[in-house]
Amino acid sequence: MAIESMQKARIAVHKSVSDDLIDRVQSLGCCQFVPHDRNNADGAEIAPLKLRLREIDELLADARFVTRFLDPFATKKGGGMAVALGDAPEYTMGQLADMASGDRFVKTVKLVRSLEKRLSDARSGLSRVSGLIAQVTPLAELPCSLDFYNKGAEKVAGALLSVPVSGVASLESACETAFGDQVEFLALPTAAKSETQVVSIIYPREKADAFQEMLSGPSGTKGRQSARIEVSPHLTRTPREELSALTVEAEGFKAEEAAAVKEITSVANESYDLCQCCTDYWNIGKAKLESLVSGEQTEQITILSFWIPESALDVFKEAAAPYENLVEMVYVEPEDGELPPTFLRNRGLASPMEPLITMYGTPTYGKIDPTAATAPFFYMFFGICYGDAGYGLLIVAGLLFLLMRKHITGILAKFIKILIIGNIGAVIFGAITFSWFGDSITSFSFLHFLAPLEKLKILDPMNDPMTMLGVAMALGFIQIMFGLALAFAENMRKGDMFAALADQGAWIVFLCGLVLGGLASGGVVGVPAKAGWIMAGAGAAALVLTQGRSKPSLFGKAFSGVLSLYNVTAYLGDVLSYSRLLALGLGSAAIGMVVNLLTHMVSDAIPVVGFVFGLLIFVIGHGFGMAVNILGAFVHSLRLQYVEFFGKFFEPSGEEFSPLGISTQYVRVKEGLG
Repeated sequence: MAIESMQKARIAVHKSVSDDLIDRVQSLGCCQFVPHDRNNADGAEIAPLKLRLREIDELLADARFVTRFLDPFATKKGGGMAVALGDAPEYTMGQLADMASGDRFVKTVKLVRSLEKRLSDARSGLSRVSGLIAQVTPLAELPCSLDFYNKGAEKVAGALLSVPVSGVASLESACETAFGDQVEFLALPTAAKSETQVVSIIYPREKADAFQEMLSGPSGTKGRQSARIEVSPHLTRTPREELSALTVEAEGFKAEEAAAVKEITSVANESYDLCQCCTDYWNIGKAKLESLVSGEQTEQITILSFWIPESALDVFKEAAAPYENLVEMVYVEPEDGELPPTFLRNRGLASPMEPLITMYGTPTYGKIDPTAATAPFFYMFFGICYGDAGYGLLIVAGLLFLLMRKHITGILAKFIKILIIGNIGAVIFGAITFSWFGDSITSFSFLHFLAPLEKLKILDPMNDPMTMLGVAMALGFIQIMFGLALAFAENMRKGDMFAALADQGAWIVFLCGLVLGGLASGGVVGVPAKAGWIMAGAGAAALVLTQGRSKPSLFGKAFSGVLSLYNVTAYLGDVLSYSRLLALGLGSAAIGMVVNLLTHMVSDAIPVVGFVFGLLIFVIGHGFGMAVNILGAFVHSLRLQYVEFFGKFFEPSGEEFSPLGISTQYVRVKEGLG
């Protein structure tokens, strides 16, 4: 198991070289700095560092504003996926420093902020004018100025109402009843399907109270459903005059918006790239400053504490060698209750599995690293679930091509390697079950030359699913026993022999005995039934005698011991869970067979062009099968590890090792500091 041994160290560095040394350490990515409980947290020595951190935060805020604003306009965009795929631009730290220094960035931010304001003003103006146009358009047929409906005249006043179409006649009748020939009622034209209609009412100013009473009283029942239209005080001319002026104003705002967008687009790519580079540079510098702030500062000395893998000590000493007269390093013991961070370092086929392990939880330092133990089971189960040699070959070839063409690193590279190894397992399992794009070899005559591949066939899950079910459950039982064996070994390593024998050894003996006895009872030849039942009895007796040992009373010990045997149902459930290997393998084969059947039916039923449609069904159908089945194979194989396997021995309570390093979001940094 590959949890790297860690060493805690403390260095005292003269301030004249502290920046250079931390730069070297950051490029190595091997030290996780530990905050000090210091007395000068807000002292004069630490203040310049905190001031610089605030300055960097402000610069980063400006850079984030620019990239966020220019994102819709830039045509050349980087990002996390480009970095992961190796397509991001590559710079040295010196080149990034040159871009971030000087006034180029400041001028860029100032320009972009002015353009953003110009665009915002144009769009807000256009939005305001569009709203006014929408308000005035239904009033276009009014003969008088809109200012009249706000101010009225010396002896008359006016009101604009939005009235349900069905209530217009009733409202007109109510107006005539209330004011006779002293009212002018005008219903403006409306769209055919509109449910409301705009009405203009001009009435004597002296009868304003009567007008309001008419709208709200019993005689104006229909009028009460109306809503008064408030006219903007800025609209003083007739609706047609206002519409003409507003249209001209709107065109001006549109032209201003187009001009602003054109200017923004002209600077978008260059400014976007600059701010991405500056963002990565300042994030690297911020991480460095945060490490310096974590230590203690005196007038001349910086004191830092950090965790470092023992395997990296020589590399660190080599990096510090040019400053040996200005650096003093000592090893220190962890504080009470302090655990080192966990740094996983596995090799070979186990190494790609590390991200999947830390997705579940970080192994506790000094305990079991499940990576190497998990890898063979996961790859095997993935291959069984995917279960088609044709699918596996295509995916392996595609991913290998991707790895060769792209400079892929980090977690993405590990996930790709997981899929490659898992699909190699799918090729193997597909070969021994004779599944090549389903039953394509037997279904299509032009593939009959591949029929000799059937000699590799060992299992036939479609016609003999019970044998495959037995294989799946046997693999599950083996993995569960392996998990118990790992926990047994861990207890023995800690010197707790009794716990190893009682909590894992007894269960291993009991469960193995039950399996042997059950196989013998089921008629399996060569299985020693008597030995199996003896083992089961001995294991059960050990469990009854030991599983209640934490209880204070004799009765409690006995009762808990007997009750512990009920946990055999949990183990049975765990083993049965591995039947999903059969289910997913059958699903993959069944989808392939259905696609082949549909291909035959369409190509045979449609003359001339049937072959083309059949080919489309074959490609699309198997493409769908590959996509769906690979997701199911990955998820369910991982679930078996997380739920059935890890629970037997894994303690994920560690802290992941997070060294100071050069981490970027948009660009790739070349090795070295230049």
